[in-house]
Amino acid sequence: MMPSPLMIRAALMLLTCPFWASALVKASDLAGTAAKVAALGLPLPLPTAFATIALQGGASLCLILGFRPVWAAASLILFTLAASFLAHPFWALPPAAFLPNFAAFTANLGLVGGLLLAARIPRIQERS
Repeated sequence: MMPSPLMIRAALMLLTCPFWASALVKASDLAGTAAKVAALGLPLPLPTAFATIALQGGASLCLILGFRPVWAAASLILFTLAASFLAHPFWALPPAAFLPNFAAFTANLGLVGGLLLAARIPRIQERS
């Protein structure tokens, strides 16, 4: 039995909460976001900050609304994996920084798992 459309929307809102909430926080402090991008060694900090905000917010909204959900989930998956390896390299950090970065990295893997399931919702709905 397939969950109701309302339950699916609510679950997608909760699943994407880390992304759209992060986009709002980043947008509220664009200079700080650009500084964090620069600290990661990424090029063009301000355009990269804008792109990050657009991707996190836009893909979240698309997934919630059911617009191109597979593409939205795939973009969030790729973003999450890239961000995890760039921002949480627990394997290369001193012992004091290991645990919080390991926890963030593995939590992000959990998000990836949820996004993989979210990408399958349209196919599951077709079958029911």
